[in-house]
Amino acid sequence: MSLRIMLKILQRHALMPALVLLQVALACAILCNVLFLVWQRVQPMVAPSGLAEDELVLVDQIASHVRPWTAAEAREGQLALSHLPGVRSASSALGLPMIGQVTVDYALKSPAGVSVGVNGYFGDGLVKTLGLELVEGRDFLPGEYGDIGVSQSSSGVPTAKSAQSIIITQSLERQLFKGESAVGKLLAVPDDPSDPGYRVVGVVRHLLRNQVDLATDGRADDTILAALRVGDTAILSYAVRIDPVMREVALRGIHDTIKREFGPLMGGESFLRIGTYAERRNEALKSARAALWLLAGVTIAVIVVTAIGIMGLTGFWVQRRTRQIGIQRALGARRSQVLRYFLLENLLIAGFGVLLGMALAFVANGLLMHFYELPRLPWNYLPIGGAIVLVLGQLAVLGPAMRAADVPPVVATRAI
Repeated sequence: MSLRIMLKILQRHALMPALVLLQVALACAILCNVLFLVWQRVQPMVAPSGLAEDELVLVDQIASHVRPWTAAEAREGQLALSHLPGVRSASSALGLPMIGQVTVDYALKSPAGVSVGVNGYFGDGLVKTLGLELVEGRDFLPGEYGDIGVSQSSSGVPTAKSAQSIIITQSLERQLFKGESAVGKLLAVPDDPSDPGYRVVGVVRHLLRNQVDLATDGRADDTILAALRVGDTAILSYAVRIDPVMREVALRGIHDTIKREFGPLMGGESFLRIGTYAERRNEALKSARAALWLLAGVTIAVIVVTAIGIMGLTGFWVQRRTRQIGIQRALGARRSQVLRYFLLENLLIAGFGVLLGMALAFVANGLLMHFYELPRLPWNYLPIGGAIVLVLGQLAVLGPAMRAADVPPVVATRAI
């Protein structure tokens, strides 16, 4: 049967095809946006951290209620932790992966004019302690480090007289230098020509940012290490790299050392947090996992409801045309031809529904952007969602189409 005749039949009985079309359009619009939201939640979970995850212990919320900790106290604590049994290295730090209480933002601009906003981590010897893999350049030299002070009354990165040494990730290198090596090159501060900027001395393979909500769309590694030591600060944090074989010994030693070094000014341990990187990652991504399960449930519900709806409507549509099917069979139509007809008809209806659903998906995304500040839906999610709905529609119509193909010509011609 030609496409023109098929369209005429659908126009003559427009209600049932219209219901299927609208259901497919609504399912496509919902599915495109849900798939996008699911991937937004999944990306931080699957992003490589670049860290020695099994060896890393994070200590934070070492808070003084009397006065800020001094740079000397921060270094003494680092030295005490690094000499513990089972500890390979320790670094006092400002900003660490999976610790979002303190975030430091940098704005970088490449010589080509590409600007990127990134998270920054400060600390002495973080490349070694975090277990980062240097793929280009080198680690910071002792003479490159400066001190940064962050107190309750003031915060910020101090103004440098010369370009500050930084280490960036491979992802940032690709974004800022378009395939060229970044080592030895300068990065400027956007909209501040008086700032001397930053000089790249090394490149690490990965380093996950601590703003995990922003670790999407290729931004998970938008992170730098700055050659700065922690100075006076109201809250201290430490990264400690341990021997996994001596995990329990090292954890007890870390707790006892923190209590001994800082206990008199801490005012108790109610805010102190000591945990492995795996524990912190699990905690930081808890809300993302809950949202993912919710979205997965929505996706399954949309798929099931759409499949049941198409099967029900198509089954009713086949039953209404039993006599027509029987006449076709009596005139010599084979089972495969009847089956192919219904599959093609459903594909035609679903195709128009998918096109309408793609337009609805953009409208729905615009509303989500307006009311919930979600990012714009990338265009490539439209064909993915459309293809899923088309395949689902063909699978859903297969059962009714096979029943139609099995209708005996004698029974069909006697139907009322």
